Order: sequence, then C-alpha cells, then structure tokens
Amino acid sequence: MANGNNETPCCIGDRLEYGSMGRELKVGGVDMYLATPKTPTKKGVVVYIDVYGWKLPNTRYIVDMIANNGYVAILPDVFEGAEPWSADRDWSGFLEWVKTKDPNKIHPVVDAAVGYLQQECGVEQLGCVGFCWGGRAVHACLVDRTDFKCGVAFYGMRSIDDEKLGLLNAPGLFVFGGKDSVIPLDQVETLKTELKKSCKVEHHVTVYEGMPHGFAHRKKEENDKDAAAIDGARLEMLKWLEKYM
Repeated sequence: MANGNNETPCCIGDRLEYGSMGRELKVGGVDMYLATPKTPTKKGVVVYIDVYGWKLPNTRYIVDMIANNGYVAILPDVFEGAEPWSADRDWSGFLEWVKTKDPNKIHPVVDAAVGYLQQECGVEQLGCVGFCWGGRAVHACLVDRTDFKCGVAFYGMRSIDDEKLGLLNAPGLFVFGGKDSVIPLDQVETLKTELKKSCKVEHHVTVYEGMPHGFAHRKKEENDKDAAAIDGARLEMLKWLEKYM
C-alpha cells in the first residue's frame, strides 16, 4: 500500500452519514456487522474492512447493498479490537502501522465469520468482497482458501513480489482507479501479467480512468464521470457475485 510520492496514503475521502440496516454481534469474541436480505437465501458474502475499520459507515453501506441484492453479508472486525487507522493521526507513521495488519493472518477470524454464516444463517455458497486493505484480504483468501466460490478486490492486492500473485483458487475480479497513488498502474499491469501466466480460473481486472484510491466506497458522486465509475464498479461487483454464486 506504499506510494512513491508525498501524497497522503489511503485518504478517507468522503465519510458517509449513514445509519445502516444491519446489526452488530460477537462471534467467537470478535465484533461483526451482519446484514440480511428480505428473502431467505443460501448465499453469503464476507466483506473485508479497509484501514478505517469495521465501523466505517461507507463500508457498512456496501454490506447493506450486498444484502439488499440477495446475500447474507457479514463484516468481521479482522483487526480483532485493535484500533483502526484514523484520518487525524500522523500520516508519517502509517506505513509502519499497516505493516502490523497482515491480511495473510486473518484466517481464524474468517473461519469464525464463515462458520456463523453456515451454522446460523444456513449459507452454503460463499463469496468475499474487500476494499483497500480488504482488497488484499480478498486476494489472500482467493489464493490460500478453497471455501469461497469467488471474490471481488477493490484497489487492493498481494505484493507484486509475491510468488503466488497470479494463483487463484476461485474466480477473482480486481477493480482499480486509474489515478490511484497507492497502487500505481505499473503494479496493476504486473498483476494482469501474473494472472494471465498462472491463473487457471476466471479473472478480470478493471481500471476506471481518472478515479482515485477508494473511489467505489469513499468518494462522493461530484459529477457524471464520478457517478458512472462508482455505479459501474459496484454493478461489476454484484454481477460477479451473481455469476459465480
């Protein structure tokens, strides 16, 4: 998530004032946010947080959107009670802070969330979605797990030096902004190359021209171009879930 210039990394952008439709609960001692659809379903989606944590209204808005489209959606606090990043903190310490949040080590929390969906909600098919840091978590799950039928990673991926970068066990959609200072386009091209070389399942990479990091869940629709990109990325997510679940 490091950027090679002096821009603020992972800016919070536009924080929504949103009340949410779901409920908070604890699963195995871990805080989670759960949203359910109006009609019963056997399909569930685990949503992964960005660096601003499981209480960010913007992320809960997406969880509710997924639920309203027919999935049981759960958002676990994969930081397990540790303080998320705050926009008013000293950004000079961000990179050191984020090094302590390893998306490859979240599987016990993911197991708890998956277990709850399966045992308490009757879920039989699983997908995952994540934003920013959570996009890296999606990539980790698609590489290291076999219980997800598909995943959608927004502006987040494994390190470009990772030997497993292009190895997915389930179909993966990767969404990026063309003006993302956190993930430059050359890294996106590396991902495309590795997926083409190594991936044996369906995959797709979309870049939305002119969009910054966080655009699909942390940017206001200030003009028609913003609206087209934000709505387009969210619709891509929903279509990917529908296709593979």
